[in-house]
Amino acid sequence: MENSHSQCIFKNAKDFLTANNALIYQVVVAILSIAFLYKILFNRKNITKRAKRDIGISPASNGTGQKIDCVNPATGKSMGIVNSLKPDEVKTCLEAAQKAQVEWGQTTFDERRQILQDFIDMFIKHENELVEASMRDTGKTRFEAMFGEILTSCEKLRYLIQNGEKALKTEDRIVPMLMGTKSARLEYHPLGVIGIIIPWNYPIHSIISAAAAAIFAGNAALVKVSEWSTHSKILFEHLLRKVLSNRGYDPNLIQILPGMGETGEALVRSGVDKILFIGSPGTGKRVMKAASDSLTPVILELGGKDPMIVFDDVELDWALAIVQRGCFINLGQNCISSERVFVHEKIYDQFCKQMADKINSLKQGPPEEGHFDFGSMTMPAQVDKVEHLVGTAIKEGATLLAGGKRNPAYPKGNYFLPTVLANVTENMTIFQEEAFGPVCSIIKFSDEHDLIRKANGTAFGLGCSILSSDIKRAERIGSKISTGMLTINDYGASYLIQDLPFGGCKESGFGRFNGPEGLRGFSREVSILTDRFGIKTPVPRLIRYPIDPASVGIIRQAIYMIYQRGIVNKLRAALNFTSQVIKNPKLLL
Repeated sequence: MENSHSQCIFKNAKDFLTANNALIYQVVVAILSIAFLYKILFNRKNITKRAKRDIGISPASNGTGQKIDCVNPATGKSMGIVNSLKPDEVKTCLEAAQKAQVEWGQTTFDERRQILQDFIDMFIKHENELVEASMRDTGKTRFEAMFGEILTSCEKLRYLIQNGEKALKTEDRIVPMLMGTKSARLEYHPLGVIGIIIPWNYPIHSIISAAAAAIFAGNAALVKVSEWSTHSKILFEHLLRKVLSNRGYDPNLIQILPGMGETGEALVRSGVDKILFIGSPGTGKRVMKAASDSLTPVILELGGKDPMIVFDDVELDWALAIVQRGCFINLGQNCISSERVFVHEKIYDQFCKQMADKINSLKQGPPEEGHFDFGSMTMPAQVDKVEHLVGTAIKEGATLLAGGKRNPAYPKGNYFLPTVLANVTENMTIFQEEAFGPVCSIIKFSDEHDLIRKANGTAFGLGCSILSSDIKRAERIGSKISTGMLTINDYGASYLIQDLPFGGCKESGFGRFNGPEGLRGFSREVSILTDRFGIKTPVPRLIRYPIDPASVGIIRQAIYMIYQRGIVNKLRAALNFTSQVIKNPKLLL
């Protein structure tokens, strides 16, 4: 019956479209024409036509410091040498950025949107080159480079284009009746030059994500890249400079600084107006200490040991797919990687077996040599750390179900097999220390109270994911987790919701990027109070020097009249206030 009813509705709709296709066509054309005319007549963009500039050479490309041998971590082959910047050369970069920012800070939001749209066009046009540059720098697969570098970057730019101005729009603020002749507002002004220090896991996206937000807020950006993923900066900086110079802007607005720790410290101490640091808690503390000498404000996005909680009411295949992504995307080299997987005891054994079976069936190898599920890790020392943590966990009682060692098929690259550990407990080293690698540590739970205690039982508080068919329970548990970000029935999806701020608590850092909060974090908040409707506020004798002795009594009664509880008390104060004003009328003139 229902099927025939649906067919009847479909037939009626088809008949209507067939009989009225000419009318529908005319309506569509009319709507598009009106939209087009509106855009031309009423939505003109505030953009000044500028002459193209010479792309020039970035001051960040003139380093004479320590040589960085850029090695492909998947093959062990050198891709070339890049020179680090010395402290005085960082200062030169800052001076060029300050000069570029003075001009850029006067641009309109329409002009800034135009540049960001050009960046999107650049990503699309040069997608293959950028993907392969990231693959060579990091060892990640083509899928991970496409998803983590191109898609996320385009979405960040799209968000800024569509919503950035709203986040930085002047806000009217409430004025009390006592100050009724005044108006108040909050404005967001450019800070100047933002110093940005990024890690090696997403060398393309980490640059544009922070730099685009910085310049949309009217700043210049100096981005210090990791010595472990430096080579891609050559291509990417050239493309950024080309976009800026083609539109007539100073290409030194965004500079990408190569170097070791000395270069990063020089950037922090150089005189930039704010620092965004993304990296480990240990280095973050050193950045904060160096910045404190000049009271340079900092945003710190540090490590994580995120819990992924799986309840027994989930569909197992669905949950396994999410957990695999949480643990192994980019080989676990994510600050929000699901490093601790809490699974309810009722499904624990089945979950562990199916997770291990899936991981053991997947392939790892050099991404440039074929299609693989996993590539290599990026940093040799990180492979050593993962190997140590896994080995220690096994000695401490964990059960190895998959991986657990370097991939013997590729001894020249930084390969560690995706690893599954069962029977992990809170007393083990791997429960507490960030692995930042391809390890799924599975912990059994039964009691919610004990689960919350264990989930909060590390020094970190970046993200948390909860998988359950009971949304109310997931919300209840999530509200008790010490975290900066909570995701229910997914993993990592909040990063694609660019309107949400990104950041954590405890040793995972403070401050936020992404969302309105991230843009405002790159701005100088200016509170402005002025006369309303041009009415100049008189200065009564009451508050002029020398102070009249009767002023205190009048102010006291005004306080009682406005702030005291109870209508009787307010009326009494009003009468006393009136009485004292009548006795001293000159004080209100």
